[in-house]
Amino acid sequence: MIGLLSRLRLAADDPFRDADVRLLFGAQAVSILGSQVSHIAFPLIAVDVIQASNGSIVLLEAAFLMPFVLLSLPVGALLDRRARRPVMVLMDLLRTAALLIVPLSFMLNALSMPVLYVVLFIIGAATLIYDVANQSYLPELLRGPRLAEANSRLMVIDSGASVAGPPIAGVIIGRFGGPLAIFLDSFSYLISAMMLRKIKHIEVPPVVSEGAAPSRLRDEIRQGLHWVLTHPHLRGNAVAALLFNFFGAIANGAVLIAYGRRELLLPAELLGLILGAGVLGLLIGSLTARRIAARIGVGRSIILGGFLLPTMPLGFALLDVSMGVVALALLSVLFQVVAFFGAALFHTNQVTYRQLVTPKALLGRMNASMKWVMLIGMPLGAVVGSIIAEQFGLQAALYASAIGIIVGPIPLLFSGIASVRRQPEHTDS
Repeated sequence: MIGLLSRLRLAADDPFRDADVRLLFGAQAVSILGSQVSHIAFPLIAVDVIQASNGSIVLLEAAFLMPFVLLSLPVGALLDRRARRPVMVLMDLLRTAALLIVPLSFMLNALSMPVLYVVLFIIGAATLIYDVANQSYLPELLRGPRLAEANSRLMVIDSGASVAGPPIAGVIIGRFGGPLAIFLDSFSYLISAMMLRKIKHIEVPPVVSEGAAPSRLRDEIRQGLHWVLTHPHLRGNAVAALLFNFFGAIANGAVLIAYGRRELLLPAELLGLILGAGVLGLLIGSLTARRIAARIGVGRSIILGGFLLPTMPLGFALLDVSMGVVALALLSVLFQVVAFFGAALFHTNQVTYRQLVTPKALLGRMNASMKWVMLIGMPLGAVVGSIIAEQFGLQAALYASAIGIIVGPIPLLFSGIASVRRQPEHTDS
């Protein structure tokens, strides 16, 4: 037994040897798992309880994403002025309270689409603030190679929650209904907040020099954007991600599902398995990202991940119903796995790189600026995709998405990041 325990003992440089890291990651896992329930429950409430129109249901995603476009830049600047962990706790509590509005409105017979929009907007804003604070807080706990390993573990946690979340959500919603599922989901954020409060690391808030004039929020926002847009590697990553997200939104999940059902005649159950299979690629990519970066270089691994992303929409567009259900299913799973493997390579390595290369005082503004640049194209991409699908068909939307994603890595090639062999040392200044 002792020999077995010794083999299971964590390595000296393993991030999980730190109790604070385990608490932080545990909180992340619980909140991600809970968000899977909401992701499924909100549309089902709109369909089954409110019986809303298709157009109003589509706007649910827009309500959640809108804060990312409107608030990312000021959020980053504000978070660079204060300790992050208390903000993360507050955002978990805010998400708990916002979710409770849904079952309460249902009990009062006042549940409507505007209520769902408001709740999702609040959750989107709280999620944005939490994510920016979290990405800026992790470098407080870990440095260098341990930070890279931790980011890979975060992707694994995300993947695991994405695998476990939908079946759990399906059971809860099927057994208890959407409003009660949202009520149960609210406790996931409460548990996350409690875990974050147990972290013992003492975070030192940014110090303002005596006699220094207080900087204006607008100037601080400009500093974050300036850092991202003038650093060649960060700029290349941001523009590439903007292109990936814009063209990826053209062939979003709704387009893939509609194409699979109407053009490929796949049963809904099989479609669910196919779309969920991408998590396998995400998991493999997360676990191997660090080793691949060590073998071919950090910059080249980021570029490689970008070039694998078009596999999914292009592969789907090339499928034909005459291939038969078995071949369609196997090829679809393969396309999903390859594309999500590329996504993990791109995301894990570039997140670690930007955390390490950015001065500590700019981390919040950098993360918020990156998030803003990356996400501003998604709502427009979804609108463009709906127009293409309506006018030219679902297959045309898939082709347009794939062609656009193919050009996504070009900014990376011109950024010079291919020359980066290993992750940089942690920047403290």
